[in-house]
Amino acid sequence: MDKNMLINDIVYEMSPNLTKEQIDRLKITMLVKMQNCEVSEMQCLPAVSTYDNDWIIQRFRIDSIAKGIGGSTITQYVIAVRRLFRETGKHYSQITGQDVTDYLAVRQYRDKICANYKATLRRYFSAFFGWAYKKRHIGSDIMADVDPLKSVIKRKDCLSEDEVESIRESDMTLKERAIFELMVSTGLRVGEIALLKVSDVDLIHKRVSVYGEKTRQYRTAMLTIKAARAIGRYLEARPQDSEALFVSDRKPYGQMRNPAIEKVAKRIARRVGITRLSATVHVYRKTFVTALYRKTKNILMVSKLAGHANTDTTVKYYLIDDLDDMQHVYNIANG
Repeated sequence: MDKNMLINDIVYEMSPNLTKEQIDRLKITMLVKMQNCEVSEMQCLPAVSTYDNDWIIQRFRIDSIAKGIGGSTITQYVIAVRRLFRETGKHYSQITGQDVTDYLAVRQYRDKICANYKATLRRYFSAFFGWAYKKRHIGSDIMADVDPLKSVIKRKDCLSEDEVESIRESDMTLKERAIFELMVSTGLRVGEIALLKVSDVDLIHKRVSVYGEKTRQYRTAMLTIKAARAIGRYLEARPQDSEALFVSDRKPYGQMRNPAIEKVAKRIARRVGITRLSATVHVYRKTFVTALYRKTKNILMVSKLAGHANTDTTVKYYLIDDLDDMQHVYNIANG
């Protein structure tokens, strides 16, 4: 075990008890303090000789956490890779690009997986085996032998202006209204909403300090007047005192987690009869991006407020094939 592996192991063991900021700070501190130290295993201890598939998956999980990849993303990678190992019956060092190609073909034929999911699996395997090759756990980049797969980018549905106003005019609790106005005015991801603290919200200047779920960096989101007022009323009315912005309605009034926030997002839409789609937090996020772009046509500003690493992500996954917007522009151009 070298120094980096030791540090990543410690970070992994501590991760359940630390925030993302604390994890990053712990790793940086250890790297600095151990800069001039050498780490080697004691020869008198039994040598680790069994590097099996469970071992490589654990190493990948540890390094991914240390790198700052989200827990849900890592879980998806691990599930996919573990199934590949199980169905091929091979050791990780023996799997070839042809094995991956054959596995994907079998899944498509036998399990009837769609082209998009097939491409997603290839992406998962590329991440895993690319890491394994970079870390010298395998001798070659086997995914170079797996042909790229095309995926169909579907239009991402969003709520219409009428639907947004229908929800706004409906009878909601103070917490529901605060979450709703926050979603449509900031486009935050569900994990970003769950992590918000009261101290992150500046109701006077109508701003929110957000820790990016994907970028792992802080950014500033803007609040509309309606959103600021809704959040303010909720904070004034709730009896519990908590650092978390949104808390449960029952004792001990713990911080709301992703599933609870998703339930609120779907419930307030179903209440007004919106059934053509499942109004997840991501649908409200798409609604925010689409509405802001239509009003401003400023893709750079929209991308920054959405917390995207670059504008390509915004265009590719949020603005592609926006028929309503094209129809609006077409009607203006043609009188």
